[in-house]
Amino acid sequence: MSEKIFRASTLNVKDLKKQRNRILALVNRAIREKNDADLISLTKMYALLYSAYAEMSFLKLIHTPKAFSESEILQIVNRRNLEEKWEKCVEFAFKKLNLDANLGEIANKKQTLRKILMEYIIKPSQIRNKVAHGQWIICLNNDCTQENKEITLNMQQLDFVRIDRYFSIYEKFQQCILDLSVSQKTHYRDYYIIITDLENYIDSTELWSLETKKQKILSSQKYQRYQIKKNLNNRNID
Repeated sequence: MSEKIFRASTLNVKDLKKQRNRILALVNRAIREKNDADLISLTKMYALLYSAYAEMSFLKLIHTPKAFSESEILQIVNRRNLEEKWEKCVEFAFKKLNLDANLGEIANKKQTLRKILMEYIIKPSQIRNKVAHGQWIICLNNDCTQENKEITLNMQQLDFVRIDRYFSIYEKFQQCILDLSVSQKTHYRDYYIIITDLENYIDSTELWSLETKKQKILSSQKYQRYQIKKNLNNRNID
């Protein structure tokens, strides 16, 4: 059964990544054309896509052949919520390490992953849930009896670049867990490189925003050539 779910999840994740690239191209075009209305719509679609990607890629991860046993998978999926599922997944992954490994270093890395998990996967999942339920402007509490002002504010501050950053962090994070689960003999070579890359990415992109992306695109030589070509075409039409 796990193998079938893994194959299905793999195909779904592959298609979601393809759609992500299409939206990225459309966003870049909307920025070049200074079409803010399209940019807002694409951002909402991108948030929905990220929600679908996060759910499906997690399913793919836990069903990866030789990663977790059937018993471990059941224990993961039967957890109460996303946070508990991820915590159980990380717990099982670290149990697979060689017992001769440096326990202090492992504890430090586990703490690092726990911090990243809470800040960049669990915390954004609240917004993902609201997006998936159509609460794009005003977010409600879990009982839908009143507004959740904190998440509403977070939703208002959500831009395309933040969602794109969540995508990249999620990919790198789950790759760490995958290496721990299936590459116990080479995890020092693979896992530590990936977690260092993840930490560096988080630090180097901390100040990224939609405005910095716009500035980068609109000041590029490619954009200048695009403008020249556009102006020439408009003249020819006239």
